[in-house]
Amino acid sequence: MTSQKLEGLELQLAEVDMLTSMYANPGELILDDPTALELIRAVVSGNLALEELESRLGFIIKVCVENDGKSLTVELVCNLPHEYPFVRPQIFTRAPDITRERHKQLREELNKEIENQETGEIIVGVVVEWLKRALVHRTTVLGVKPRKEILDWGHELGLRGFCLPGKPGIICAEGATSDVDEFWYRVRNLKWKRISIKEHEVVPMVTPDGQKVSQKMDPFCELLLDARGGKGREYHMDLGQFSTYLQQHGCGHVFNLFFGLDARHEDGD
Repeated sequence: MTSQKLEGLELQLAEVDMLTSMYANPGELILDDPTALELIRAVVSGNLALEELESRLGFIIKVCVENDGKSLTVELVCNLPHEYPFVRPQIFTRAPDITRERHKQLREELNKEIENQETGEIIVGVVVEWLKRALVHRTTVLGVKPRKEILDWGHELGLRGFCLPGKPGIICAEGATSDVDEFWYRVRNLKWKRISIKEHEVVPMVTPDGQKVSQKMDPFCELLLDARGGKGREYHMDLGQFSTYLQQHGCGHVFNLFFGLDARHEDGD
């Protein structure tokens, strides 16, 4: 076990040296405790007994991506046990500019990616590259900041509906006319290449006999559906899932307004 730990520490040093050369700009890679790196070097060189080593390597890598003139920075927090890479590293993200729902999904996907990596191999560099691709995916349609603002406005105005990133990006808002109008006013003033209203329906909120009309949608949220790769860095929503979602909420007719086809045919491609 001691020899394996020493081998692991040697690999950790090699990985950190590689990462510091790749992320050499100030603030790109920040060590939690620079002395820990020197203590591990001392152990590997034989100047310090392994049993005396208590410190572990920890660092933060600031991963930045740009897409369509928008930039996004996510912090990748890495903590390496002495046994790494023969055990899994502890890695998670900090992303204040991403919505809570989207960040939760990103973390789940990150954990799956880490689990898919083989033990015995250094993986932090691989995880960084995976994260860059994942972030490009998420900024392709409906940028991170507009999506967060849309979600916040939906909650503030007490709306129901969803914001669906993808190709195409779709927003649905349900609520009192004055609140929906205010929401639309704010949304259309964001920077869009193109945005338009596909369907606008006004219904009474109370029936003639005084009964309150039930709303169709769930409280406003970011709708997360599986995406499929397109050309280059484009990602497209799963039309079948979207059609099913609309049907479950009594809005199946809206699908044809957007796409003019039956999603079941799309699933059969």
